[in-house]
Amino acid sequence: METTTAIPLPGKTLAPASLHHLIGYATESLSTDAFRNKSAIINDVPGDLVVRADKELLASVLSGLMNLVIMHTENSRIRITAKLYGNVVLLHIKDDGCLNYDSISHKLARIESLAEKLGGFVGFTSYRNRLTTIAFSFMNIADAA
Repeated sequence: METTTAIPLPGKTLAPASLHHLIGYATESLSTDAFRNKSAIINDVPGDLVVRADKELLASVLSGLMNLVIMHTENSRIRITAKLYGNVVLLHIKDDGCLNYDSISHKLARIESLAEKLGGFVGFTSYRNRLTTIAFSFMNIADAA
């Protein structure tokens, strides 16, 4: 896979946004499905982690990932964490239920292409002891100097 850097389009404003709040919005609409599958969503993203990226595109990736996880697991805790490394945000979605790569791998292609538009990457980083981790990294565009 070739990685490219997302560069904001001229004239497009990328207003800062709290990643914690964006994840909250993405998971709020999926809470009924999570409840039905007896799963809990835990948003452990720091409230002060501010991102500057295309919010609509970022929300699409977050919603898509969360939807895949919620719809393919039961009786689990889904924990979302994130850290900033320079201008890259690394987000982890950890599921302690029965989610596995084979059940969702063919559905990741669309989400991966959206993540690439953010200069990002989506992939499984581990699957062991019933703990699945999906990593999503993307570029955090800094203010123009």
